[in-house]
Amino acid sequence: MTNKSDIDAAQKAIDAASNAIDKLDLCGLYDCAWQANNGYQRIIDYNKEQLEVTDDEQ
Repeated sequence: MTNKSDIDAAQKAIDAASNAIDKLDLCGLYDCAWQANNGYQRIIDYNKEQLEVTDDEQ
């Protein structure tokens, strides 16, 4: 089960990756990396929503 500290750690990693990607201003590489990072962000957002639902049910 994913807990809040797992999600917070993942969010920090995504933010760091996003900052690194912003420094990559190389055409194709930037787009590819940004799309991958955006996909991971959606996974984290989904997990946050699931955690909130679980918290509400307890």
